[in-house]
Amino acid sequence: MSTVGLGAVPAGAASAVKSCTTSDGGASGALSASFAGKTSMVTGIGLKDTDKDGAWVRVRVNITTGTGASYNYGWHENHDGYNSTKSWTPSASHTDGIVSARVQVDNVLGSSVQATCYSAKFYNPYY
Repeated sequence: MSTVGLGAVPAGAASAVKSCTTSDGGASGALSASFAGKTSMVTGIGLKDTDKDGAWVRVRVNITTGTGASYNYGWHENHDGYNSTKSWTPSASHTDGIVSARVQVDNVLGSSVQATCYSAKFYNPYY
């Protein structure tokens, strides 16, 4: 997998990085997470366009709540083309709690998703 930069990873973030690459090799993404309690976290997410396929790439954080429901946060997009990397450090919270978090990465051509991957999950130590 190509290395994905996370930019400024939050202080106290988990030491490991969870990442994935789409099955078509067009996009890769990574997540580092720091939980502030049962209901909130700060993340470092990175996204890289890894193929000269004319597609653009996107990443979002997906959580499992304390009730077992899946919840998706908004997309972060990279339209800068092959070999470009972007990173973000968004925070996330959910009133039902955050049991685990991962990233979903898509390689998109026009408006059609070509391939998707999900990273392994970070588990909230407050649960």
